[in-house]
Amino acid sequence: MDLYEVIIQELERTPGATIFIHKSPDGDALGSALTLAMALEARGKEAEIYCWDAVPYFYRFLPGWEKVKRVRQENKVFFYPLVVGLDSSDLGRLPFLEGRPPGKVVNIDHHPTNTRWGDLNLVEPGAAATGEIIFRLLEKWGLEITPEMATCLYTAIFTDTGGFRFSNTTEASLLYCHRLVKLGASPYEVATHVYESYSPGRMRLLGLALNTLSMAAEGGVAWIVVTREMMEATGTGPEDTEEFVNFPKSIRGVEVALLFRETESGVKVSFRSKGKVNVALIAASLGGGGHKAAAGCDMELPLEDAIKRVVPLVEETLACCTSSTFS
Repeated sequence: MDLYEVIIQELERTPGATIFIHKSPDGDALGSALTLAMALEARGKEAEIYCWDAVPYFYRFLPGWEKVKRVRQENKVFFYPLVVGLDSSDLGRLPFLEGRPPGKVVNIDHHPTNTRWGDLNLVEPGAAATGEIIFRLLEKWGLEITPEMATCLYTAIFTDTGGFRFSNTTEASLLYCHRLVKLGASPYEVATHVYESYSPGRMRLLGLALNTLSMAAEGGVAWIVVTREMMEATGTGPEDTEEFVNFPKSIRGVEVALLFRETESGVKVSFRSKGKVNVALIAASLGGGGHKAAAGCDMELPLEDAIKRVVPLVEETLACCTSSTFS
């Protein structure tokens, strides 16, 4: 029996499931969680979805988004016999699972740096998004994919491939999305909500961030900064910085782009690579994780100290990759 079948048995056996998604939820985490919840409900089960942070406003078109409960106290969480954590490489992004909750814990993810923190670990690094794994799970389960599910899964794959621009976009990704469109997803609707529904404050914040552009390694490394003061001045939040890191990445000659965003406890660093550098390894060395081309970490350091620590590390890694290429 393969792992998909084992997990399906657990889903069929339980009266309900508690679903957790990571801090700063993205389209993949949200789309995957909402689809799984709808699948459970279709089988007469209960489902609760919890997240440390609120659903970003530009994802509030997703069917059922209001079911996602923002909680920061464990006593506010209801644990069913089955707990599912989605799209999270480690427990650092799922605070309520660090204490090992009652019941069986299922880990469904696509990050290569996943630490296999569950009792059952359905981890497929070859998948472009966790949404692809959920799609396969529903197929093996024999469930009908409704237009609402199709919209959520399409959003999961679309956003985690950067609108099919990133190097993780595969033939399978495009085939899945082709099928999801036939099942009721609207590419126009998803793209409009995700990329063309930003607030004026976000545009002002982007302007401030782009003014901080710095470069190193003869133009091979570029980064921008978002401070808490900038967000306060523009009336924005952390969700408004999504995709910011792709602006320095778009500069000709840049191999690695970085976004340093101040948080309450330090700095969140986002890494993007055009392929020469495996940024997941850099992020992992700093306590984070991710993919070869997209990764991140949280650092309990002042902003300037974080920059001074991360940038030289990226420069050194890029230099090693460049020298090995020409050796």
